[in-house]
Amino acid sequence: MSQRGKVRYVFASSHTSQGFYTFIPELMDGLSKAYILKGPPGSGKSSMIRLIGDLMSQQGYEVEFWVSAQDPVVPDGVYIPQLNVAVVNGSLPRPIEPKYPGVREIIVNLCEYWDQVIVDQSQRDIIDSVDQADKSWSQLYRTLKEASRVKEEIRKSNAAHINVGKIEGLIQQLSSEIMESRFGEKHYFAGIITEDGLVDYINEISAGCAKRYIFRGPTGSGKSTVIYELAREARQKGYFLEYYHCGLEVDYLVMIIIRNLQLALIESGHVEVASRPGDTVVDMTHYMDDYDHELMAMQNSEAIRCFEALLLQAQQDLEQGHQATRKIKKIYASSMDFERLDCKRQEISQEISRQSEREPGC
Repeated sequence: MSQRGKVRYVFASSHTSQGFYTFIPELMDGLSKAYILKGPPGSGKSSMIRLIGDLMSQQGYEVEFWVSAQDPVVPDGVYIPQLNVAVVNGSLPRPIEPKYPGVREIIVNLCEYWDQVIVDQSQRDIIDSVDQADKSWSQLYRTLKEASRVKEEIRKSNAAHINVGKIEGLIQQLSSEIMESRFGEKHYFAGIITEDGLVDYINEISAGCAKRYIFRGPTGSGKSTVIYELAREARQKGYFLEYYHCGLEVDYLVMIIIRNLQLALIESGHVEVASRPGDTVVDMTHYMDDYDHELMAMQNSEAIRCFEALLLQAQQDLEQGHQATRKIKKIYASSMDFERLDCKRQEISQEISRQSEREPGC
């Protein structure tokens, strides 16, 4: 291989109203090999993941980075589809544990590469920073849970105007229009909330789709329901689907991509979708009875303001949590033997490269 491989970024984890949630264990299911990196913030997990992914891309392999919900500029994992291999951060708030230790999953303990003396000298600072981070994350989840409750109020208010018959007709129409096969599915998050606001890769991920259906309308107008039902029918017909969930509420779908058809179904209420020629825009207010946009906006104005305020509070909670985490990273980073760690990274990279000799068609 000589040309650089395609690189894409997706969110596999998110801070949600249910707490920290990650799809990484499901994405690891069925892998030929997975390297699970264990260690505290600052021990070099993300750097190793990034460097291995960059190296595999340089060798011509397609690379999928699973972006961190803790810090959206760093990865929590990298997946090489052609080799069916991944390297992941195993020390997430929901720890990643091996299913077949030493067989399909290899644990790499980065704690073996630090200077224990430096860690011992920083015990008090580490304990204080970890406790502060835990306090901030707990406050964040309380805020997000309340935001989800307020959003549900807005959703119910608008959903009262849904015409179920029209919605069912829309699903049947689009089903026959879209689906006239490789079976399977993967789950990701469409976007996440960060200390800088909402971040998503919807436009970038759906850019390769030949056809996109964009559903527009207020919260509770049935957008996610239509997408979910079309996904269910596509799955029954044997198509391979990628599900992109709401970063706040895991049970709600923001986008699905039917890979066999290179087709995307997108709910534009949660994210800004840049329209392009060939897109089909579905206005969900046409499937609601007696819906007055201005009247409903006025009726829900207090709840909407409350929801927006809670999202701002969540950003502040995240910022406080990240400040504490950065202190932890600084301490542990100062104790790491990165020269030895880089040797381990090269060893893992060579093992992954040798996987191509065992995988047919690589």
